[in-house]
Amino acid sequence: MKMSYEEEFLPKTGGLSFKKLAREVFSSKANDKNKELQKVNPNMTFLIDWESILTLPSDLKWKARREELGPVDNAILYLKFSRKINYLCEDLPKEFCKDPDCKEAFLGLKKMILHIKHNSNDTQSNGCNFHQFGVAGEELHVTLEANLPELMREANDGSCPDAKEDAKRLTNCF
Repeated sequence: MKMSYEEEFLPKTGGLSFKKLAREVFSSKANDKNKELQKVNPNMTFLIDWESILTLPSDLKWKARREELGPVDNAILYLKFSRKINYLCEDLPKEFCKDPDCKEAFLGLKKMILHIKHNSNDTQSNGCNFHQFGVAGEELHVTLEANLPELMREANDGSCPDAKEDAKRLTNCF
């Protein structure tokens, strides 16, 4: 039996409060942005590697949205309120598919999976071009590796990556 997009998107582990936060990301953003992604590639779904969020260092805390929270809550709030999902589901695919060969390669993919990793040595905080791309079979893996407390501060939420630069790096994965 085929799973619905919601069933595929939501985490299978992490406890009730984590699943509730993930459902908020699904309801407030991911469901609509997945539809935008499917305008470019009707067979693709946007997913989040929830395990990558659950395995963030537990002692990592920072103040965002006016209160100090742990990494799991902050990462989910970031996904809910920043432009990151918009960028990955709208801006990047449109830019990448301007080239006919790239579009053909992109149309062969079935899933885009976002992974989040903390890199305490990273000194940038503007959210631009932290993406690492990899293709495995029919899956596009996008890894956001950054100094999360710096990246996810409310003041940096409006920063937007350069889709042309990311599209060049994505081309190298095929």
